[in-house]
Amino acid sequence: MGETEDAIRWVRDRTPHYLVRVGAEAGGRPTADLLDPDVTVALIAEVGGRIGAAEARVAVSTLFLGFASRLWCLAIGTAELTGRGLDLDPDALGWSSFRGSLTLHCRTPRLGATPAEEVIDRQLTPLVRAWSRWIAPGALWGNAASALRGAGTVLGPAAMSLAEEALAHPLLAGRLEPGTSRRRSCCLFYRARPGAYCGDCPLPRHQGFDGRDRSSIRR
Repeated sequence: MGETEDAIRWVRDRTPHYLVRVGAEAGGRPTADLLDPDVTVALIAEVGGRIGAAEARVAVSTLFLGFASRLWCLAIGTAELTGRGLDLDPDALGWSSFRGSLTLHCRTPRLGATPAEEVIDRQLTPLVRAWSRWIAPGALWGNAASALRGAGTVLGPAAMSLAEEALAHPLLAGRLEPGTSRRRSCCLFYRARPGAYCGDCPLPRHQGFDGRDRSSIRR
């Protein structure tokens, strides 16, 4: 467990804007609880209030994007250092929220399967299914692809290589344009904050895209 915990701490140091609690400091409730509609409704209200989004789908998109970003950083960061992804068992990985901004909790971290298997198969696929009552699944999978590439960018070249491998997963393949990595679907954040367009935004430039990455304000 020491190697795995050290890897998580390394990831945490590289991504200080994402809070992660590990070992004895960890707590939270299982991420499996995010499948509960009542839990999600409460989080939607928190996120919507924080970012000024009146539409539930905008808040859900922002919440999902932030959650996916945190998962990818942990999974590919751990794989970079150990050769294996972090075990992201939804009944063991914990979460807590402050105004809709999530902190992840890894009380007893251990190594698992590949990053794609841990993030996509164990965490995101059930979540997309549950949250599709609020937003189209394609938009959420676009968020997952964008979050994955963003995690690789933050963690560095070795992690980006792992991110590129994961982007070949059938549920992510084709979500980003080759060459530019521009998204093929919109995360909708511009509907919460006019003018807040992301660095990989698919909207035409004449609609306000200026190429600046605003990912730090949408998490």
